[in-house]
Amino acid sequence: MPWYRCEARGLEAAGAGNSFAATRFVEADAAETAALNVRRSVGRELVRRGVDPLAAEACVKVDEVRRIDEEDVPGIVAPDLVWLARA
Repeated sequence: MPWYRCEARGLEAAGAGNSFAATRFVEADAAETAALNVRRSVGRELVRRGVDPLAAEACVKVDEVRRIDEEDVPGIVAPDLVWLARA
């Protein structure tokens, strides 16, 4: 199965004002599946941070999904969820 690098952005919750950026590396059979997996994964992280479970996935937008070579998949990396400063 190919690997994908997914860049996600969004708001922690509607009107909350805390935006985030996340980079996830996932193995999936298609780009759409990779994006869905990232949306779910980041949504679960948002729930851990107090976002309503029913609205968490809707707060995540996957901007870019890029297929990468398996050799380019990093090992252990820095935290992949970065909270951005208010605009």
